[in-house]
Order: sequence, then C-alpha cells, then structure tokens
Amino acid sequence: MSHKKSRQSGSVLVVAIFVIVVMGFLASSLTRVNWSNSDNQTREHLGTQAWLLAHSANEWALTQLYPIPEIATSSAFQAMCTTTVSGSSPSLSVDMPCSAPRLTCGGKGELDGQTFYRVEATAVCGSGKLQVQRSQEVWVKG
Repeated sequence: MSHKKSRQSGSVLVVAIFVIVVMGFLASSLTRVNWSNSDNQTREHLGTQAWLLAHSANEWALTQLYPIPEIATSSAFQAMCTTTVSGSSPSLSVDMPCSAPRLTCGGKGELDGQTFYRVEATAVCGSGKLQVQRSQEVWVKG
C-alpha cells in the first residue's frame, strides 16, 4: 500500500494547477463576451438616439414647409425648400452625445402630375469607434 501512495503523492498539485488554468481561461473569455455585449448595447443606444434625432429633424422640416401658402407655385415651394430647410436644423434643448442633424431638401420628382420633394435628415451620435449615423427621408408634396 505504501508503494501506491508514493506514486500518487503529487497528483493533487497537478489537478489544482489544471483547475486554476482552466478557470483562468474561462474567466478571461467571459470578460471578453461581457465587453462585446457592452459595446453592442452602447451602439444600439446611440443608434436609437440618432434615429429619433433624424426623425425629429424631419418633423421640424415639415413644420417649416407646411402649411403651404395658397398662392405658392411649384417654384416658390422649391425655393422655400432649399432656402428654409436645406442646411438648417432644429435647435437642440437636451444634452446628447450627438451633433446637430443635417437637413437637405430637394430631389424633385413627379407622380401623376404632382410634384414631390425629398427632405432628408442625417444625425450622428457618439464618437470614435462608437460613432453611429442614421438617415431618414420623407417625400413632401409641393
């Protein structure tokens, strides 16, 4: 019996080192997964903020264009579209990690004798590796 005991005297140390190494690798991989999940949640949050900011900018642009004056012609509406909306943006009253949205108005199109103009808002939120951009467009009848 003493012969078997002497051959097994170092096995606990080997098992302990093996368990510590395996647990270290497991903890390391779980930390990487958690970091990746945190990055995705941040991008998703910033993307939602940018999408809502672009949506709000389009709504603001529509309030600048409508109601159309009774005597407005298509060329007058186009001038109002390019001078009032393009290049301007609504004032932001909340502190967000976003830049002011960019608005463009133009892109005239026709359908069934009606003239339509494209209003596009682009918002950028975040910075560096966590920067996201969202754009929305609406077509308005002029």
